[in-house]
Parts: sequence; C-alpha cells; structure tokens
Amino acid sequence: MNTFTGTNYFEMFGLTPRFGIDINSLELSFRRLQTQLHPDRHVSNGEAEQRLALQFSTALNDGYRTLRHPVSRAQSLLNLAGRPIANVAVSPAFLMAQMEWHEAIEEACNSRDAAALSALSRRLKYKVSLQEQNLAAALDEYHDFDAAAQQVNELRFYEKLRVEIDSAQDKLDEGS
Repeated sequence: MNTFTGTNYFEMFGLTPRFGIDINSLELSFRRLQTQLHPDRHVSNGEAEQRLALQFSTALNDGYRTLRHPVSRAQSLLNLAGRPIANVAVSPAFLMAQMEWHEAIEEACNSRDAAALSALSRRLKYKVSLQEQNLAAALDEYHDFDAAAQQVNELRFYEKLRVEIDSAQDKLDEGS
C-alpha cells in the first residue's frame, strides 16, 4: 500500500505544483490511486491497515476535490508557498462591480427575464475564465502571491454570484 502521509496534494498525484495542471492526468492518477488505496481492497487485512486505508482514501478524495477546483487549488499553492490567504481586501472598484452584478441579477429576477439571467451567466463564465488565466499567470509565471491572493478572493465572489444566478434561474424555471 502507498504510504503517502503529507498534505501536498500535488505530490500525492505526481503533479508539479502549478495552477495550470492537466486535469486528465489528475483524473487518471486519482483512479489509479483509488484502485490501490480503496478500503474495500483491504478488508482482509488487520484493523490497523483497514483504518490506514480509510485515511489514505479520505486524503485521496480530499486532494482530488482540492485540485479539481481552481480556487482551492490556488489556495493550496499559496499554502505550499507559505503564503496562506488571510483577509485580503478587495478594491473599491471590484466591490462596486459586485453591487452592479447583484442589482442586475435582482432586476432580471423581478422582471422574470430568463434571457437576461442567461446573459449574466455567460458574462460571468467569461469573467471567471479571464480571472483564472490571470491567476495562473500570477502563480505559475510571476510567483506574485499577493496578486494571486487578491484574485482568489475575487474568484470567491464570482462563485457566490454563480450560485445566485443559478438559484435565480431555477426559481424562474419552477415558476414557468
């Protein structure tokens, strides 16, 4: 049985610690390790080995979820660099933009405008894509951890907006 005990998920999956990882390689490595470490493969072993297999399997699943998600992957990189994210303030301009997003979502909901919500969703996906590209550059090319922390916090806001838009779209769909 593999004896990985660290919290460097990149190492666990044999990946170079970078924001821009190959998701297919992550999935292949996850499946391979999952096959080796799954607790069901160790049922005939002693209780201690079964418990260890369960711990490895849990760490494997946590690592996979962490690396698949851009925000948690970036946070993991910042932690590895000794730069965990504290409460990084966002710019007043970004906060104003967030207020405008919320107002646009509310307006689309109040007018029951599914097309407007769909357009907001597409626009948000584009913004997130650009933000992730900037985050990749900050982490992988420039090693600018302050900028990366700022971008991670902004991505968190965008995730909340995505949930808000999805919820609004679901409500409109239910009312149709």
